[in-house]
Amino acid sequence: MEYTGTYLERKDNITPIVYATTNPGKFSEVQKLFAGHNMTIHSVAEYNVNIDVDETGTTLEENAILKAEAYRDAIRGDVIVLGDDTGVEIDALGGEPGIKVRRWKGYKMTDDEIIAYTMVRLKDVPENKRTAHFRTVIAVAKQGIPTKVFSGILPGRIVVEPHTYREEGLPFQPLFFATEYNQMLYQIHTLPMIEKLAHNIITHRERAVISAIPYLMSVI
Repeated sequence: MEYTGTYLERKDNITPIVYATTNPGKFSEVQKLFAGHNMTIHSVAEYNVNIDVDETGTTLEENAILKAEAYRDAIRGDVIVLGDDTGVEIDALGGEPGIKVRRWKGYKMTDDEIIAYTMVRLKDVPENKRTAHFRTVIAVAKQGIPTKVFSGILPGRIVVEPHTYREEGLPFQPLFFATEYNQMLYQIHTLPMIEKLAHNIITHRERAVISAIPYLMSVI
């Protein structure tokens, strides 16, 4: 996938776009991604909304829609709300953890618990068999129109030893090696947007963002 330019000039009269997450790591990443495309994203904290969305969906699409529509209904104003869900599918584990990254063991795990559990589950798996991929689905919700979803995939593998890098809410950053770019995901994550664009480095979440932008332009 290739990004070739800026999609939207900043305007004061466009509908605010709100990202439905209270995860600071995720919001920071998304804010940078959209800023790279000259778009401003607002946090739910700006609207004094903090709800616990029950992610009862069985797919990334269902959970992304649940988040987007729950926050859209809670805010109630003229806003566009983006909800996302991301899954990590590890081939040697039959696609686990999939959509259950945070609740892989049946309860809400910390980042360190997820990292440690991944290492335990892959302890005897050789490096060439540790293939995996990230998939992000973004749902775009606005009052009065149907919610639509967009997705992006990034292939790679799980490393044998996790890097020491940590960012709250992003436990696979020090575990995932993006084979397409020959870099760890945390390295890609910390690159300035201008450098990502110069080298055409596009993550799973940004691939979903890029897929969603033409539709966002039509409803903003």
